Amino acid sequence: MENSFYPIHFGMHIILALLALLVFGLQFLRFRKIHHLILAIALPCTLLPYVAPSQTFFYGVGIAELAALVVSFVLAQTVDRDKGDDEEDAEDAEDAETSDDESSDETADDAAEDKA
Repeated sequence: MENSFYPIHFGMHIILALLALLVFGLQFLRFRKIHHLILAIALPCTLLPYVAPSQTFFYGVGIAELAALVVSFVLAQTVDRDKGDDEEDAEDAEDAETSDDESSDETADDAAEDKA
């Protein structure tokens, strides 16, 4: 099933496509960002021209891949960035509360030592 559309061998192409699916799929499960899901689906779709080896289908997949990359880039810079900022703000607020509690405990301990 050798195809002259890609500069790499079919076996290497399958390995790279599965690796992309694994990496971006795990990233989506970990961070829940839409652009990871889009890339997890789009990158293995580069294997589709092996199923229907026509020049027109090859270019159609290429245009779809380009559109997926543009959409994932835009989402990463807009929607998914906002999700990450909200989560980071919540974590920062929790860290600030924890450090305030620890500092007030230390202040109470210092006051008790001064009285003794």
